[in-house]
Amino acid sequence: MSRLSEIVRAKMDAGVLAVDRPVKLWAGRGQGHACAVCAEPIVDAQTEYEVQYDDGSAIKFHIECHSVWEEERRRRSES
Repeated sequence: MSRLSEIVRAKMDAGVLAVDRPVKLWAGRGQGHACAVCAEPIVDAQTEYEVQYDDGSAIKFHIECHSVWEEERRRRSES
C-alpha cells in the first residue's frame, strides 16, 4: 500500500475526508491551497482538483492525491 493510500484511508476512517460522491469536479491551476490528502500546497505550476458537494463544501487535491482518494471512495461505496 502506498503512503498516499494509507493517508487517505486513515482520513476517511477518521471522517476527515468524505466518502460520498461529489456533485461537481473542477480543475484549474493551483492557488496555494493545502491538499486535503498530503497537506502540501497546490502551487501555480500544478493542477488543482476541487470536488464540490450539495451543501457547498469543497475539497481540494493534487491530481495524484485525488486519484488515490477517488479509488478508495469508489471501493468503499461498492462495499
